[in-house]
Amino acid sequence: MTPPADKPHIDALAELLDARGLNADDFIQIVDILGTLKKKESDNIEKEKKKEDTANKIFVDKEFVFETRDDCFIYRDGRTKSGNYYIRIYDADTKKVFSKSLRTRHRVNALVAAESLYREKKDKLMKGVKMVSITTPEMVELYINRRSKELTHIPKTGITHSSFSRVKTQLNYWVQYIKFLKLEKVHIEKLPVDIGKDFGMWILNQPKQYYKDKGARDRATINHIIASVKKMYRDIALEDKYITWNEFPKFKYLKVQPDNKPKRDVLTLEEYEELTKWMQNKYCRESGIEELEQIKRRLFALYFSINYNIGARTKEMLAIKWSDITINPNDTPENKRRNRVIHIHAENSKTGRSRNIVAPIAEKLERIKKHYKKLNYTPEPNDYVFINLTKTKRGSNIPYKTPAMEKRLKQVLELSGMKEKMEQEGRHITLYSARHFYCTQRLMHKVDMHTLALNMGTSINYIEKTYSHLTTLMMSDEITKGQGWIPQTTDKE
Repeated sequence: MTPPADKPHIDALAELLDARGLNADDFIQIVDILGTLKKKESDNIEKEKKKEDTANKIFVDKEFVFETRDDCFIYRDGRTKSGNYYIRIYDADTKKVFSKSLRTRHRVNALVAAESLYREKKDKLMKGVKMVSITTPEMVELYINRRSKELTHIPKTGITHSSFSRVKTQLNYWVQYIKFLKLEKVHIEKLPVDIGKDFGMWILNQPKQYYKDKGARDRATINHIIASVKKMYRDIALEDKYITWNEFPKFKYLKVQPDNKPKRDVLTLEEYEELTKWMQNKYCRESGIEELEQIKRRLFALYFSINYNIGARTKEMLAIKWSDITINPNDTPENKRRNRVIHIHAENSKTGRSRNIVAPIAEKLERIKKHYKKLNYTPEPNDYVFINLTKTKRGSNIPYKTPAMEKRLKQVLELSGMKEKMEQEGRHITLYSARHFYCTQRLMHKVDMHTLALNMGTSINYIEKTYSHLTTLMMSDEITKGQGWIPQTTDKE
């Protein structure tokens, strides 16, 4: 049998592999690697060729604007039929590309426009401003997307869902204003600097969208909208270098009359006592109602009374669990029977800080448990205190929501006749009125403002500002000290 012609090569290869400590399997692996590298190189060449072909199709009639620079050229886009020239600028520092239609078919006009635009963009870069521009709707979208990444359930650690929703509504006013001026397609650096001066008045004069909106718009609310727009400009337009300080819009806040009038949307002590007695004796004892509805009414009456005794925000109230309620070990035996400590968690607080509230509500909490027992329901430590009494929701440990409590309060005010009385006096009672009532009563009983601020989860400054009308009443003893007796003088003729 005649040996193959390439046997000497095979033998030589075998000797080479053996000398290197390699075998046939190693050789096959090496061949595979070389094949892969060869294919990758071939693919890269093909890719570059396609890229070049694409560029040739796009960059038709390519011509550099400056003889000594290769970072700027004009061209016709081969994919379009307009025949207009485009400009393309490349910034080596940022590795960003800027391209734009020059809206002309004439080569000379295109070169002149390109040279002017190039100098403008380079001037921006020297000032640290981006070459790429954005419109107002694009800026709002960027800002909303950025703020959405900060969403949190804990206040002061990002942005809560309710605040996020409010910001979106506020910024929509700015978008509508820009559209009203027909400037929505204009880049933000091209907008007139004084564009924001009339923004507040524009909102003030807009027709209201909701049936419950009556009368003039709240100027303080409008100023909050302006502040949100300014923040967006700082965080996006300025910080991300789309504009300079010289291009930052000027805004004008609306003048707001200082409100030094006493809070009127609050029950007096007499009205509070009248309403609670009516609920106990009439509302909760109405004949002909089902047991579940009766217990719901009793639960609301207790919710109402507890809220007026602790001054918590509605969200804080409805988030209280039985495990959040404890006895102060430092209390006297009597106070241990009367008082309870309620822990408000940070995620439920407006300030993002946890706190403890002390109040004489022990008896009221026990009454809630007795009413629950009638439904064969024994609360667990992790259950909400004001749990939704609908069977399915109770079983899933779902608390009442604010709308349900608001609806119940409206019903109580109407049936008791209190609503009619309030309307005649120009007053409007809400769930939040309980907090005003609590603060007013504590101040009238001369509770220290610092202690009260801690209990309510607010600042001393806010209490002083909001309830300044009570200062004279609180300080009556000090103000009248030494008064009440003035020596009588008689004139002798």
